[in-house]
Amino acid sequence: MERGFEAFRVSSIARRAGLTSGAVYARWPTKTDVAVAALDHIFERILPTRRLKDSGVDSMGPLDMISMLGANLLVDDETRGVMVHVFSAARNNEEIRECLRGYIHQRAQEIHDILTEGQEAGLWDPELSAAALCLLAQAVGIGVHLLLSAGLEERFVPTEDEWNTVMARFYSALTQPDAPTT
Repeated sequence: MERGFEAFRVSSIARRAGLTSGAVYARWPTKTDVAVAALDHIFERILPTRRLKDSGVDSMGPLDMISMLGANLLVDDETRGVMVHVFSAARNNEEIRECLRGYIHQRAQEIHDILTEGQEAGLWDPELSAAALCLLAQAVGIGVHLLLSAGLEERFVPTEDEWNTVMARFYSALTQPDAPTT
């Protein structure tokens, strides 16, 4: 996915994996099948609960989990470029679009579950829709990835401390005045 859907060659992937093209095609008959399998693998690794678990913080409370996910939006990793390629390829390829749709739905479900748990624990205002908060979280996450991968000028990119200050203020605006902090 580092080259994008249109530019990648199955023969290059096979070579890098120490396989023949025939061995790859025996498992995945088309270039799209190879791309979808790669995306499924990547998406599994970047789902919110997997990222939290991999960082050892999956036992945190919902507010801390959402805060951690928000704080990590500025971290540059391989997924940023992949997501740009996937959104681009999804415009013209139904299988890629379905793979992306599945990932987005699963990501939304995981974020929604964390937000719902937080609402049930009285962490944020019950009048706020978990669905609306989930959509906002997804939009911010995807938007940050797209903007940063497009090469947004450094002067428009906050420092980690600046970002965390904004995110903390945002989270505190959502909480109830007497809500627990974790």
